Amino acid sequence: MAKVIENATFDPADNEFNKIPEGTYPAHVTSVNSTKFEDTGKSVYNLTFTVADEVKNITVPKLKTDGNGGYEEDGEQSGEFIKGKEFRLASKRSMWLNPSPEQGKGWQNKNYVNWNKSLGVEFPETEDGKIQLVEIEESDIIGKPCLVKVANEPWEYNGNSGIALKVFDVLEWKDGSTLSTEEVALKNNKEDDLPF
Repeated sequence: MAKVIENATFDPADNEFNKIPEGTYPAHVTSVNSTKFEDTGKSVYNLTFTVADEVKNITVPKLKTDGNGGYEEDGEQSGEFIKGKEFRLASKRSMWLNPSPEQGKGWQNKNYVNWNKSLGVEFPETEDGKIQLVEIEESDIIGKPCLVKVANEPWEYNGNSGIALKVFDVLEWKDGSTLSTEEVALKNNKEDDLPF
């Protein structure tokens, strides 16, 4: 017969798991990693976004398991539990800068231009109305506010597979404020990077 373990208990309330629903959330850019490919001149920017405290002011669907490996809506709740969560760009929605696209492939810079504009980067226009590309640096967008549209992206790696929430679009957050270097370091739990 099973033996009772003294002072060892489990509270079923601890079994609650809040699955983050797909949606659009206020966030800040908290990490920028870029790689430049010297042979082509192209650069790819991998951004990390951290959900802002203001998410507590929105209502999101509450999801519960449907018993078949999926989820279904079960009312609404405050978005506060999403605060501080990190999201990265979806693999097929990377931010590429191609300084010399082939004729007819200027669309390759679409995400780069649109997302940087959403983050407050200004691009000059040429006399013929085209947008002049600028090469951004981390300091141009780190800590910048935005709205991130997250959705499920299937993944597969080493024979394993699953679904992860990733950023598919970056939109302007007009009322958002830019985080200082210290605030970004705190969001990244990098207290060692603070200047004091």
